[in-house]
Amino acid sequence: MAVIVDLDDETPVDQSSTNASSFPSVKPLHHSLVASASGSERKTALEAVRPNPNINGFSAALSCYPIASQLASQLDLNTLHDLSRTCRQFRANLLEYRDQLVKNSLHCEMDDLEPGTTLPWREASTSGRQLTSGRISRCARDMVNECRRCGTVVCRNCTIKPPKQSALQARHRRLCRTCSKAPLQLLTNPQRSPTTVGTSSPPGSPKTGPAFIDAGSPPAFTAPAFERTPCSCDPMVWLCQPCGQHLRNTDTMYIRAWTWRTRYSHYLGGVGTGAGEGNEGVNCGRGSGCLSAKIVEQETNCNAETLAKLEGSSGSPERWTGTSYRAQEIEGIGGVFKMKTKNYVPVGETVKIYEDERDQSIQYLKREVAGKLRSWCSWCERVIAGERDTKEAVGARPGSSGSSSTSSST
Repeated sequence: MAVIVDLDDETPVDQSSTNASSFPSVKPLHHSLVASASGSERKTALEAVRPNPNINGFSAALSCYPIASQLASQLDLNTLHDLSRTCRQFRANLLEYRDQLVKNSLHCEMDDLEPGTTLPWREASTSGRQLTSGRISRCARDMVNECRRCGTVVCRNCTIKPPKQSALQARHRRLCRTCSKAPLQLLTNPQRSPTTVGTSSPPGSPKTGPAFIDAGSPPAFTAPAFERTPCSCDPMVWLCQPCGQHLRNTDTMYIRAWTWRTRYSHYLGGVGTGAGEGNEGVNCGRGSGCLSAKIVEQETNCNAETLAKLEGSSGSPERWTGTSYRAQEIEGIGGVFKMKTKNYVPVGETVKIYEDERDQSIQYLKREVAGKLRSWCSWCERVIAGERDTKEAVGARPGSSGSSSTSSST
């Protein structure tokens, strides 16, 4: 696409101003205000004396179509409209390419799908309770943003339905001692998938301690663009449909795990396997991304892909059947046979449990919901700053946490 401009018909830019002489390519302001002849002459005289304060490097960049087009591809229509309302110089630079910038603005990844097309995450769904498995309306262009969890660009029509305010309390996950005491920068860095996930062989020498960032080396200037900022699900939840399908079930299972752990020792006669004791406690909310994660052997359900890898690694042309150390065939409920595999996976450290939480049914984590302790959001997988982090952000000295540590279980 090419934009043809007749330079002979343009009004020459006033070169008397020192600011305008530095950026000769900046387009002049065009006003549509109708005024009297005397008022127009007075206004022209004032503009000749007063320099334009909005002529700078950024306004000169907006007058270049390639730069403006690349910038518009990262903004939705609302943000692009707010940018044009910043000042009259910005509006004059963007108004010339209005039609092109609107078409090139940020759009949803599902924008290419026609209404009635089966959505990718519902192709394998066999539930008969859903009235439709395809999209109903077209994607919007005014509110488009990245999913707070996976980063997929979705519009307001492709996000999940905003949950109730009471459901926000169940999204908190308790962090272990290492993750709660670590600098906030370690929890905002993008997580890397560990190399030991899903391996059937034990690691050589796993690292038991967390790897902290070198405080002497300054971060790169592009680091803020890749950091996962703290959770913002409280004012607005922006999650795509695949990430928000099983949020309620996951929160319910987590709360039930807390309730079961608190009553575990009573059911077994007080043998010392309750919450926060041994390996039977509740793990850190960050899961495999815990700073003190340890490698343990865990049994998981064997899917078709894992079973195909096991058959290929056996080297036998016959079908891989039977049991072994790596996989075992068990009989489930209703006589259904399932295959279990043993893999070495990283598991988070056991979290604390306070004395007042041992003998009561836990509906949600009160300390994390109140903002006293740092927690982890299970919806967007981002850290939720606590009271100590808020005080450190404003420059205040946080108080001692000795009182809370004495009431917790070690």
